[in-house]
Amino acid sequence: MILPARRHRPRTALAAATVLLAAFALRPAAAGAEDGGARPLTDADAQAGRPLYLRECAACHGERGDGAGPAAEFLSPRPRDFTARVFKVRTTDSGIPPRTEDVLRTIERGFPGTAMPPFEFLTEPERRQVAAQVLALAGLLHNAEPPRLPVPASPPPTTRESVAHGKQLYRDAECFSCHGKSGKGDGPSAATLRDVDDRPIPARNLTGGLFRGGADRVDLYYRISGGMDGSPMPEFGSSIDEGDRWALVDYVLSLAAGPRRPPQGDRAALEIAERGGCRGCHVLGDGRGGALGPDLRVAGQKLRAEWLEAFLRHPRRNGQIYPSSTYPMPDMRLADDEARLLTDYVLRLGKRRRSAAAPADLGALPAPAIERGQALFAARCAACHALGGSPAGGGSSPGPDLTQAAARLDFAWAKGWIREHGKAVAGSDAPTDADLEDVRAFVWKSSGAAVASAAAGG
Repeated sequence: MILPARRHRPRTALAAATVLLAAFALRPAAAGAEDGGARPLTDADAQAGRPLYLRECAACHGERGDGAGPAAEFLSPRPRDFTARVFKVRTTDSGIPPRTEDVLRTIERGFPGTAMPPFEFLTEPERRQVAAQVLALAGLLHNAEPPRLPVPASPPPTTRESVAHGKQLYRDAECFSCHGKSGKGDGPSAATLRDVDDRPIPARNLTGGLFRGGADRVDLYYRISGGMDGSPMPEFGSSIDEGDRWALVDYVLSLAAGPRRPPQGDRAALEIAERGGCRGCHVLGDGRGGALGPDLRVAGQKLRAEWLEAFLRHPRRNGQIYPSSTYPMPDMRLADDEARLLTDYVLRLGKRRRSAAAPADLGALPAPAIERGQALFAARCAACHALGGSPAGGGSSPGPDLTQAAARLDFAWAKGWIREHGKAVAGSDAPTDADLEDVRAFVWKSSGAAVASAAAGG
């Protein structure tokens, strides 16, 4: 929540706003994490977390934790610069570094509305190791555990009266100057807000129900009490009493209590892509974006809708398609309607629709062509591509793994791609049309068998 900049009290040096560290205050502190005691993580944890950090975090936050990873240029908000030691979302007071549990909680549940996904798929020891690496990069690993802002054991209940009182406080505190009278982030000061690095920073639309530091009552209580370092949002713990802060929380949550409307159209799809940080790795329809992942305009030409939609829901379920890629695709936790909408958007970038790519009839592929294609694949393709049970499959090849080609790629598109790629690689020794048909037949037959075997648990 962003409140009037004019009430902002002085703070220490702040950093760019984006993939931020959140907290969940009522979770019991880890052993050894008492206020003023040593943090419950060690140098050994940080060392063990280094490879995990490089794989999962460095694309955005950079190898040194300075927020300058290869995807950072295209992300808004910018990734957190850990080295600046400033974190927007904490359970500590303004200007105080986060507690260890704050870092752990954000790694587990991510930062909604930004490129920071939840990493709950990591084991608890792995999340602790990544947290140790983050704290080490920030120079905070050996610091004492900072004190947590107090929260009553039994917060007051939400009532009609507390919501009405919070509405009055919202006016009195001039929250509307940034968030707008109805909480849509369109207040008179919203267009002028900037972070400490003089980058534009939008006021939160409170009606969408998307709160980057968490949407539980206690999460918002901490945001209001401790402020958000690095933004115009000040702390109100010293100016609004505890009961009034809970009432303000209740009113803010009431603004987002309406029914969720399913997103519709390319505009909504683009908003999903921007919110999830897709541009950091992928070129979008306007030709802008990073190069860590495939250009979505090309992906839209070749991918089958069913596969793409399933992939967007669970991007790591089928392993790593591009073995040479340093950074695996994160799970954006898309709702079903969001995954469907984003799939249609990518297909339209490739000038296709769902009905355009029927699966190949694997049973109709001639056996002699498959046999010839196997020899051609071993001689010409296996140096770059792995393929399930093919003789030259490996998994360490620079090209995409073709094990899922039959489920993943449009059969008609593949013929043209093999032709053009073969010319580029082989030069004057480019494959003939007959060769193309044979290689495609072998790849699709082998891939279909591998996909069927995996589905059957084989």
